[in-house]
Amino acid sequence: MEQSYKMNNFKLKPAHIILLATLVLATAAIFLSWRSPLSKAIRNGERINGVIIGTDWVDYARHSDTLIFVSYDPSKRFLDVISIPRDTHFSPAGYNFQKINEVYAYHYRTKKSDKAACHEVMLAVEQLFQDKAAIPYFVRVDYSSFKKFIDLVGGVDLDVEEPMNYDDSWGKLHIHFEPGPQHMNGQKALEYVRYRGAAGDIGRVYRQQRFMKAVVSRFKNPYNLFKLPKITAVLAKEIDTNVSLWDIFSGLIELKDLKVRNIRFAQLPGAPKRNYWEVDIENSAGLMEKIIPSSSTVVSQGPKIRIEVWNASGKNGLAEEISWILRKQGFDVIDWGTFSVRQKKTLIKDLKGDIRSAQRIAEILSCGEVVTRFDERKLVNISVILGEDSIPVPGALKREE
Repeated sequence: MEQSYKMNNFKLKPAHIILLATLVLATAAIFLSWRSPLSKAIRNGERINGVIIGTDWVDYARHSDTLIFVSYDPSKRFLDVISIPRDTHFSPAGYNFQKINEVYAYHYRTKKSDKAACHEVMLAVEQLFQDKAAIPYFVRVDYSSFKKFIDLVGGVDLDVEEPMNYDDSWGKLHIHFEPGPQHMNGQKALEYVRYRGAAGDIGRVYRQQRFMKAVVSRFKNPYNLFKLPKITAVLAKEIDTNVSLWDIFSGLIELKDLKVRNIRFAQLPGAPKRNYWEVDIENSAGLMEKIIPSSSTVVSQGPKIRIEVWNASGKNGLAEEISWILRKQGFDVIDWGTFSVRQKKTLIKDLKGDIRSAQRIAEILSCGEVVTRFDERKLVNISVILGEDSIPVPGALKREE
């Protein structure tokens, strides 16, 4: 009787309930997503392409503020992310718009349908990449859903590199950040990714990519594993997408296991021209060919990788000294010198899709943000721009006679 009484009065702790809910949801997700094309692709290790569309409201109309192409290889757990500047020149026949960010706004206004507008954006991005990638999936996020998601995962930690100040009383946007480490809630994170600054849309792309790295890192917090059911439910309610609730859950499970070093961040190749970002057709095609066939290019192309090293630190002779260090490590440094402007952070540009070699250089230097900026015309594989955070390894400068 006493044992029965204790069992009847047993109470599950909140952590137990959350864990049980997670297990139930995981079981249901596996069962219900068995026939889902996206979940099936994950199980079979097939590449998955999609677009992330960030929208805002301006003058009571919805606009596309952010556009990102993502391509995931489940077999290698490797993710490619290509940021598409919103001023990218795109003027298809039969339409009056000139920029890629006008596609969503036009079709949302004329078709009165969010999903129809998102479908047109998918088609536009396919056309932008010369139909080298079929894009079956989209996720549309607005400011409100963005803030709720960031708050739900506990905010993000970012290192602000420079003062960020912007005031727009008409648009009710006020952004103020001082340099240094910051923990940002949803509102602050939104301000960070929206800020343009002197570098315009390209500087904004850099910040958005840093932010995405921070989100992936934050998502690995064990506490968020227990919150997966709630995160899934909130996303299903707050975002617009053509994937199911169970596919969202499967995607979050994959995100939890994704390593930051297995994300290759790139920007749509091109250059500013008048009021547009003019697409470099040749390099865009080359970048897609690196991504779509396989992820084999993440492995180093060989022991002799051609490098250029530029000193933006203000420390005399640093480019030559770092060049010597990298040569001792087997890299072929073919050029070095002084960069045109000073910068605080070291930047390591992967110009050929060989992210592993770029990451190795960052490890040797103990600093450096790695980004992919594909350019087939460059004679070098990697461009290293040394910032004020560059410090030569002690003893590494001693040259062998």
